[in-house]
Amino acid sequence: MNLSNENIIHVKKGDVEYLQFRELLKYGDKLQHAYSLKPLQFSDKNEHSPANYKKICETLNIDSNKIIKSAQQHTDVVKDIKEYTTESFEFVDGFITNKKNIPLVTKYADCTPIILYDKMKNVIGNVHSGWRGTLQRISVKAVKMMEEKYNCDPADIIVCIGPCIKQCHFQVEEDFIAKFNQEFGNVEKYYKTGKVIEGKQKYYFDTTNLIIDYLTEIGINRANIFDSNICSVCNVANMSSYRAEKEKADRNMNIVMLK
Repeated sequence: MNLSNENIIHVKKGDVEYLQFRELLKYGDKLQHAYSLKPLQFSDKNEHSPANYKKICETLNIDSNKIIKSAQQHTDVVKDIKEYTTESFEFVDGFITNKKNIPLVTKYADCTPIILYDKMKNVIGNVHSGWRGTLQRISVKAVKMMEEKYNCDPADIIVCIGPCIKQCHFQVEEDFIAKFNQEFGNVEKYYKTGKVIEGKQKYYFDTTNLIIDYLTEIGINRANIFDSNICSVCNVANMSSYRAEKEKADRNMNIVMLK
């Protein structure tokens, strides 16, 4: 199945498949990026991950020995990368940098991948935003760090939102809605009421549009936000989904690097 759409291109090179954003490809002389697809998988417990990193990075002309990644604990912590390091970054879920040839990697099985690119200052960000990260506005914190560290203007930043669990499959309960109401006020516009199952009211929540709205509130231009419009659960044949595959789920990876 080809996943290409108005914002995304599905690339197949031998047994390596990945997605790229049409908007970021306009700046292909300055950065490289990709969201990996099956069969390549990248969880830390997968013995084939090192070989898979090497395989996709060779395809993208990226040095897999220079990758920066973290254990991703669903925090709101963003790290500014000044140079290559072997540090594991256990409690980090986002990175920014203005350094060339340092690939930033985050991994996914339903959570929201967000690439940030300031086309004027040539600064990138790679953010893992699960529902906890979304609740804590990790993408906003990444943008603010780009402002503070590199004098970026939010109006110049391109935001690319990769495949993730969309509203059609993100079923939640009252406690989830209560958390988001407490943080954002009334979030009724972001959910649809589902059925009552075993005495519990279910809802379907739209994290993507919540992220888009609070990024525009801090100065990101809506015209600079590009959503993949791809649900990871609907497309589990092509990508990992914890909601669909449970404990069997592996991980896709999102990579971005300045050239």
